[in-house]
Amino acid sequence: MSTQAEKTFTVSREEAAKIMKLSTRTLDRYIKGRKLSNKNIAGRIFLNMEEVNDFSKKKRTHRNIKYRQPQVKRAMESQPMPDVFIESGDRDIYRNLYEEVQRDLKGFQQRLEGANYRVGQLEAQLKSSVPVIEHQKLLVGHKKERYNKRVMYILLAIILGIQPIWLVLAYL
Repeated sequence: MSTQAEKTFTVSREEAAKIMKLSTRTLDRYIKGRKLSNKNIAGRIFLNMEEVNDFSKKKRTHRNIKYRQPQVKRAMESQPMPDVFIESGDRDIYRNLYEEVQRDLKGFQQRLEGANYRVGQLEAQLKSSVPVIEHQKLLVGHKKERYNKRVMYILLAIILGIQPIWLVLAYL
């Protein structure tokens, strides 16, 4: 592999994400984990095309896995268990338990995916939110502003209350 200085960084994050068939968020995790080298040019992040292609070929494990039924179920179907240990009625119970566990597992996986999605949403909101310290400074400024308004209203009431006395004294 060539050194950082010899590499040409021509692929933007969005283009690399499309090439690798990933989300930009996942690509950002790879960049942050230093699995991909990057270069910041004029405030934008660029990646090396060769490195992106190599990485996309290596990093397809979760998409290449063919989900198979566990060997336990196949063993139950292909080789009947001896009747000494399991009676014929019990096989149905175990099969039903296995199918119930599979359904529960799918439900848990869906809930986990939903939770991961929600975490992503909350992270995005957190990035665009105002830090707590700055928020408290804004509140203090707002309180001072309300105090200043009250002082102005009191002064206005005093001036308006004194004005009739001035008019009476002016005509005397």
